[in-house]
Amino acid sequence: MAVRCVIAAVAAAWLTLALLPRWLCGAQANALFDDDSVAQRALARGVIHQLRQQQQQQQDTLFYHTGHARFDGQSAIAVYQMTLLGLGQMVLRRPALRARYLPIMRQAANRLVDPHTLVYAAQRYGQHGVVGMAPGAGHAYLGYINLGLGMLRMVDPDTPHAALHDRLTQQLKQRLAASPQGLIDTYPGECWPPDVAAVAGSIGLHGAATGSDHHHMLNTWARRFRRCAVDPSGYLVQRITSGGCQPLDAPRGSGTALAAYFISFSHHELSQQLYHALREHGTQRLFGFAAINEYAPGYAGGGDINAGPIIMGLSVGATGFGLGAAKVRGDRNTFTQLLRTTTLFGLPAQVGLGRGYAAGGALGNALLLAMLTAAKP
Repeated sequence: MAVRCVIAAVAAAWLTLALLPRWLCGAQANALFDDDSVAQRALARGVIHQLRQQQQQQQDTLFYHTGHARFDGQSAIAVYQMTLLGLGQMVLRRPALRARYLPIMRQAANRLVDPHTLVYAAQRYGQHGVVGMAPGAGHAYLGYINLGLGMLRMVDPDTPHAALHDRLTQQLKQRLAASPQGLIDTYPGECWPPDVAAVAGSIGLHGAATGSDHHHMLNTWARRFRRCAVDPSGYLVQRITSGGCQPLDAPRGSGTALAAYFISFSHHELSQQLYHALREHGTQRLFGFAAINEYAPGYAGGGDINAGPIIMGLSVGATGFGLGAAKVRGDRNTFTQLLRTTTLFGLPAQVGLGRGYAAGGALGNALLLAMLTAAKP
């Protein structure tokens, strides 16, 4: 009898340890997947609080002052862009939220296009692409800016930035269409396919916002891009030679997951292909939790700032971006498992009057707002 009691106690303890964390960490998964307004608005309040804090505390448009101009500028672009995407996705789903969020979106867009936000690109090119692009200059970083403007235009057709949105789209479209590889440089001599995915996504979103037909160009682009930048594993190569197709980095989960989300605005088939590779070859699952490998099978490395911390091959960045990719593909099970892991390690916390993640900061919380409000097909 005593032995049976001990076995029963151990079994009960093991079951509790196996089930309680997954229940606690996944408590909001269905609500967020099903676009529950209360859950999403709590995230939005947290991001808006951090935006307002930045405006009160800083004399410029940057959130971070690390001394590295590239990171400081790119992170600011990401915060403003993802805020626009997240809030815009909420407004498109519930138009009654427009009056509440549109003023915030307009402020974010103004800062997004401010030439002071990304001085690094201006230093590299000798001009800021928002102001003007020399013939042949890639400026693929503008895909992030153009995506933000596209989402603003979806909810604010008369935005003062409409002419800029049209010009950036046309110039980026011309550059992609002219590339035999479907690739353009982010900075001189630097070609990053995940950034090109943002460019393509922004062209698709422009079409949705304006009624312009970009389908033929985007189909041609997708064929070229797939041949040059998608590894046989289905993962996206992180960096490629400028003007060619020679890989300079491995196929990486962080870029693949982000690209799957971005390309959902422009080419559903390619987005599905990238997500399928993540789910089938890159997702590790245990006790109802999941995380995504940074490197495709057969590759290894130490990652970089884009991937975030890598633990036993599993990437924080790929896992976070994977939430958006899973949501746009309608994959509830994987979304739930990824969210459990994000919740466990992200440390949910009150942010102002809203909700966020203590480990994320302004950048991480804005990224997750966009991923967790992504539109299902």
